[in-house]
Amino acid sequence: MADARGQVTTTIAPEADGRVILRQEAFPTSVAVGEGLLPRLALITGLDSPPFIVADEITGPLFADFLGRRRGLFNLPRGEGAKSLDSLSAIYTSLAAAGVDRSGPVVALGGGVVGDTAGLAAATWMRGVPLIQCPTTLLAQVDSAIGGKTAVNLPEGKNLVGAFHPAQWVLSDVECLRSQSDEDYRQGLAEAVKYGLGEEWSFFGWLEENARSALRRSLPTLGTLVAECSRMKLAVCAEDERETGGVRARLNLGHTVGHALEAASGYRWRHGDAVAAGMMVASRLSLRRGLLREEDFSRLDLLLTALRIPHRVDMAWEEIAPFVARDKKFRSGAPLMVLPRSDERCALLSVSLDELREACEESARGKL
Repeated sequence: MADARGQVTTTIAPEADGRVILRQEAFPTSVAVGEGLLPRLALITGLDSPPFIVADEITGPLFADFLGRRRGLFNLPRGEGAKSLDSLSAIYTSLAAAGVDRSGPVVALGGGVVGDTAGLAAATWMRGVPLIQCPTTLLAQVDSAIGGKTAVNLPEGKNLVGAFHPAQWVLSDVECLRSQSDEDYRQGLAEAVKYGLGEEWSFFGWLEENARSALRRSLPTLGTLVAECSRMKLAVCAEDERETGGVRARLNLGHTVGHALEAASGYRWRHGDAVAAGMMVASRLSLRRGLLREEDFSRLDLLLTALRIPHRVDMAWEEIAPFVARDKKFRSGAPLMVLPRSDERCALLSVSLDELREACEESARGKL
């Protein structure tokens, strides 16, 4: 499913044991996708010393023992509140007690909160130790575990303290996804749709054909889904590793309105659901500009419905607007938004607030 117009090529190597290894010459992370990978951590990654594991109160008891010998285990509390300087300090204390030196490594075993917090600890402990990501949620496997972004939150805002610290390895064991709640699982499905809509329409078509299988969490289907999303994420990150060239902005499709919905609702809107609603709004703007065909707009609506992902804005523009205005991509009082295009990759384009308001209001009315 590689896009012939892509400027970077990801090497995909199927292994005899069923796993797939993805490597990108211009990016330092290797990704392994498959079933039953956690017990083979040392074999796959070549570890010659036990790792220090950072997990959470659920993933630690569920999965840590599968990884074999370890130097230590620190379990974070569940939830976004764990992404804090206090948690980071507690991890440092545990790393010191375990005698972790520059040979590391630190393993992040969990979802995005664990990956972000453990990743920042690895980036800063002794000025940087090796990091291995073992994401246990679909959202982390297709998105947050790949790319090197690590961060914790401050009272003043989200992800304000962070560093780029790409993992040496990402082990995406799709068997872990069977433990997720339906609500948590669909957040990752929404991000997968984002890759199809924004990066490769061939993958969008594959999702349409395999929506039922994805909902059933068929392991072969999940293996393909995670591998394809990982391939696309690696390619984008290789072009713009530290987010300075504007290429990684493509991965923010749906996020302008999505982040605003999350914040304005007091996080009643979950991240993937909010991104799905944001993709619908962005697609309305593309439809108006002739960038997206009506049939493709309808395909998006039908796919999100088939995957049981909420995607209708349910808040008034007046409630959302103050949070939209905080988006980092504002220029001269107007947002730059990632807009999808039929048969092409998405593009970062300027829109007016009036255009955005009308698209949000149409979504709230359920107009197609």
